[in-house]
Amino acid sequence: MNCRRSIACLILSLAVTASAANAQQRPMLGNNAALRYWAAFAQMQDSAITDDQAKELNLILEGTAPYADLKYRDLVEKNRPALETMIRGTSIPACDWGIDYELGRDTPVDYVRRALELGRLNVLYSFHLLIAHDKDGAVRALAAGVRFSSEVANGGTLFATVAAKSLLAEHLRAMSFALHVDELSPAQKSMLQKSVAQLGSNGLDWEGAVKRELAVLRAPLRTPEGTKTLDAKATTALAKITSSYVALMSDPSVLAGLQETIATAPQPLPDLIPNPKRVLEQKQDLTEKIEQLRSSLQ
Repeated sequence: MNCRRSIACLILSLAVTASAANAQQRPMLGNNAALRYWAAFAQMQDSAITDDQAKELNLILEGTAPYADLKYRDLVEKNRPALETMIRGTSIPACDWGIDYELGRDTPVDYVRRALELGRLNVLYSFHLLIAHDKDGAVRALAAGVRFSSEVANGGTLFATVAAKSLLAEHLRAMSFALHVDELSPAQKSMLQKSVAQLGSNGLDWEGAVKRELAVLRAPLRTPEGTKTLDAKATTALAKITSSYVALMSDPSVLAGLQETIATAPQPLPDLIPNPKRVLEQKQDLTEKIEQLRSSLQ
C-alpha cells in the first residue's frame, strides 16, 4: 500500500513539475516581440511599396515633395491593424527572430523584406496621423517605429542591418519632419528623445552583423554539383578579413588595407564579401542622422 502511495505521489509530483515547466515556457515564448511582428506581417494588405513610391516617400521626408494624404490614406487605414500590432509588439523587451544559420547562405531572410514594407507603412501612418491632428498618435507611431526598425537587425547579417538602417533613417527623417511641420509638446518631444536615446551612438550592432555575415561563408554551400566548402587558404584568408572588417566598424583607417586583403583573397571570397566602403558609409550616415536629430530635439 505504501509502495502504491509512493508511486502515485511520484507521478503527481512529475505532473506538477511538467505543468510548472510548461507554464514557465509559455510566457517565455509569448514575450518575444518577433512573434508579434510576424503577426503584423500576416495582417498586412496590399502593403508592397514600389521603388518609385519609396523614392517619393524620401522626397516627402526631405521636404521637397508634399505628402498627399488622399493618395496614401486608404492604404494606411487598410493596414492600421497590422501597424497597431507592430506598435504593441515594441513594448516587449526581447526580440529573437530565431534565425537558423545552420542553413548557411540558404538561411531565409524574408522577414527582412516584410519588415521593410511594414516600417515604410508606419512612416506613412505617422504622416496620416499628423494630417488628422493626432500628434500623440503620430509620435507614438514614430517612437515605436524606431524600436521596430532597430530590432529588424537583431541577430541578423549585414543584409538585415542595412535594411534596419534604411528604416531607421526614414523614421528619423520623419521625426525631423514632424518637428518642423507641427509644434510638439514637451511630453511628445520627450517620447521621441527617449526612443532615440535607446539607439546609442551607432544605432545598430554593426560589429555583430559583420561577424555573422562572414561566418555564414564558412558553412557548406549546397549546389547542383554537390556541397562545396572553402579550402584551407580561403578559410585562413576569411579569418583575416573578418578581423579587419570588424575593426573597420570602429576604425575607418583600416579600410584601405581591408580592401586590398579582400581583392587578393582566394576565389570565391572577393565576390562574396560585402563592399566594406559601402557598409562603412551606411554606418557613418546613420550615426550622423542620430546626432542631427538629437540636436533638433534639445
